[in-house]
Order: sequence, then structure tokens, then C-alpha cells
Amino acid sequence: MGRDIPELAHDSLSIERIKQAFTAADADLVTRAYDFSRERACGVDPTPFQAAGLLFEQDADAITVAGALLAPLIWQDLADPSDIRERFGPAVAAVLEDLSSPSISYSGTRQYRRKDVRALLASMGGVPHKALLLITFRLLALENATGFRKAGVRKMARETLDFYVPIADRLSLGELRRRLEDACFHILEPAEYERLRQKVTPIQAEDDRCLRILLSGVQRLLSNNGIQARVQGRTKSLHGIRRKMMRTGKTLEEIMDRIGLRIIVATVPECYAVLGLLHTHFRPIPGTFDDYIGLPKDNGYQSLHTCVYPVREISHKPIEFQIRTELMHMEAEHGSAAHWRYKSGTAAAAQDHYRTQWMEGLARQHEKADSAEAFIDLLHRQVFHDHLVVFGNSGRIVRLAEKATVRDYLNIANVQVHKGAIVKVNGKAAAMDQPLRDGDSVEVLASAESSGSEAEAGGMKNAFYGIGARGPFEEPLYNPNPLYQEQ
Repeated sequence: MGRDIPELAHDSLSIERIKQAFTAADADLVTRAYDFSRERACGVDPTPFQAAGLLFEQDADAITVAGALLAPLIWQDLADPSDIRERFGPAVAAVLEDLSSPSISYSGTRQYRRKDVRALLASMGGVPHKALLLITFRLLALENATGFRKAGVRKMARETLDFYVPIADRLSLGELRRRLEDACFHILEPAEYERLRQKVTPIQAEDDRCLRILLSGVQRLLSNNGIQARVQGRTKSLHGIRRKMMRTGKTLEEIMDRIGLRIIVATVPECYAVLGLLHTHFRPIPGTFDDYIGLPKDNGYQSLHTCVYPVREISHKPIEFQIRTELMHMEAEHGSAAHWRYKSGTAAAAQDHYRTQWMEGLARQHEKADSAEAFIDLLHRQVFHDHLVVFGNSGRIVRLAEKATVRDYLNIANVQVHKGAIVKVNGKAAAMDQPLRDGDSVEVLASAESSGSEAEAGGMKNAFYGIGARGPFEEPLYNPNPLYQEQ
């Protein structure tokens, strides 16, 4: 590594920073775990300190940071779980209980063994803290192994994309997820990674110049209008750029949201005030506004998104703005990692309740799935697939797969249309095979609700995965807790 443990740890985990971030009791816990890890590891393995430093930067709570310092000791038989419980208490011991990072047998064709998948899910135990620790150690393993082209490293990268990345996304660990994806991209497709990196590098300086000018100008615009805000520049990761190019068929130069600004304010009303100000000062691009505050993403993500046309003599590309509160920003970047440091135990538990439910449901879904591959497909469908949001009678929200039709909506909404009934989309009569678009409003006149039998819903698209929907072995995804109701 070229750096000794005390120097590495000092960079991220100085006593002064620990005391500033934690209460006296929590700071004492982290300090004791750090000293214990140094003593038992004999200054040989930097991994515990790298993991703890990374989690500290992610605003993780003291129990998780201490767990990162202690977990490798248990894995390497340098400490006994009972000793950990006695020294550091039941909360730390519970996070480390049965925690391991099992390898999943992988043949290169996504042929996983069910028992290996079961072992991974059991290790996470339906607890976000445990998943966060495993994701952190997996990231370090990938980033430290990027220079090696061994079958084992490629296997680990493929496994990470299939399991760890969707779970990181669901836990709203935005920064960790992006780093996982970039590391896997580098390992699995080194030539393509390098080709894209070389294409991005020449335009990166221009992007950075545009961001600096825009950041300064937007900050002045907000200040002149009495809005206190933090403004941050944002560039897309290499994996994010590649994924956007493959999904849209666009070239690097054509990607609209390659650069952007995040505007972080105190309250939700200020978010909408900033949106109005931007749309007045810049020219908004039609069809690019998304309100994820009023209608959060399935993983709880909240923000306002809008794109504006290029600014003359500053940017040759459209500019994306993301507008959110401090709490929404913390949630988007650090998710579960930050809940327990900044919120009371009760508030943190309430917000993590939905994620915990989802994680606990993974094990049940795995057992119901026909195979490990079917479970992986379900996991990715729940987390990554694009979907439509359609509004039904009485304002009901129904999520459908892309290219869904009126008939698909009726099946999902569990509504039986009787002879003579009229179905309207956006106030106009619609045929059963009419495709629906995001934001459509569907109204059924002179109809009666069905009994809810499986036969009546049998025609639903299997790709549907929304709130309250159950496929052959799916469980409903959680309904995100509205984070803008700040506590």
C-alpha cells in the first residue's frame, strides 16, 4: 500500500474529527475499536482502517464505523465474537453477528448456486447496517484489485454488479454505488473503460470550466433573490456515461446531463422557488422536468430535476439542475449510512423500517424463485427497470412497465370493465391496446371492482414491479417515507 496504518487512519479518523462528529460516548466507542484493531492486527492489514475511514466520510454512525474496524479481526480469527460483545457491547456485536462476505460460485454465464445466494442474503440478515459493511468491504476489495486480471477478480466484479450494486442503490448509497460500478466496469471491460476515459478526458477540462462559471453565476442569482443555498457541480461517472450511451443510443457529446448543478436549500418550498427562478432566468427544455419530491423514486430518492438550454458563451451543452433539501441530499448520497448519526434512534428506525422490510423480503423472494437466476432478474427488475407512473380513479398511483397498455393498467389496478363501460385516458376514450405514457390519467366509467382473484389479474405484464404489486413470487416494494417531512 505504501502507507502505514497510523498515517492512513489519521487522514480520515483523527481524534479531533471523531469528537466533532460524535457524542462523547460514541467517540469513545470508535476510539476503543480503533486501538483494539491496531493491537490485534499488529499494524499489518490496512483494510479495517480504510473501511472505517470510508464509512466515516459517508456519515455512518459510530456502531457501523466501529464494526468496520472490528469485522476483519473476526474474519481472520484475531478476535472472538464473545470478546467483542464484552468489550464493545451488544449493539456492535449484533451488527457483526454472522457477518461474512461469502463468495458466490459463478461460471461466467450467471449460473449461481442457490446455497451461495442464500448465504449472502443470510449474512446481510435483513439489516441495513450489515449490508453497508459488506458493500464497503467489497468496494475496497475491487478498487485494490483493479490492476489484476484474474478470473477470481472478474468473478467478484460480476457478482458485485448482480447483487451488491442493486442493494446499494436500494439503500440510497449513491456514492458507493457509483464507485462500485466504475470499479466493475474497469475490471470487466478494461479496453472499453480506457477508450471511454480517453474520450472523456479532453472534454473534462471544458466541462469543469463551464461548471465553475455556472456555479458562481447561479450562486449570485440565488443570493440576489434572497435564497440561501449550497451549489455543487456534478459530473457523470464513466459507468454512468456508458450506461446512458447504451440505453439511449447517443454519443458522448449528445448526452444531455453529462454536467449539472445541485442546488441544496433548507426547505421544500424553497426547492420550488428555486425551480421557478431557474425557469425564469434560463430557457427550460420541454419534457425534462421531473418532480421526485412529490413522487419519490422507489428507493426514497427525492429531488427536482430540470434541464435548460445551453448558455451562450458558457456551455455548448444543456445543463441539468437537481434541487433538493439538505436531508434529501444526505439521503441521496449516503442513504442508510447517515440515518443513525444525524437522527434520533426513533426517527432513524422509522426511515430505515421500509428498507429493512425490503431486505428481509429478499430472502423470502429467493426461496420462492424458481432459480438463483430468476431471483437476480427479479432483484434487477425491482431496482433498475424504467417504469411509468399512471394515475387512476381517485388519484390512485399505479406503476407499470414501459410500453404498458390500458389493458395492463386494468389488470394491475384489479379493475374489471363490464360491457358498456368506458375507459378514458386523459379525458378521451381509449382502446384496450392503447399504449400509456408516464403521467397519464386513466378513468374507468360505469365499472365495478373485481373480486381480486388471480385469474382476473393473470394478464398482467411480468415486468411490472410497483408499490402494492405482486408478481408470481414478488412482494410489494416499500412506500418511501416522505423525507421532506423533516424531523
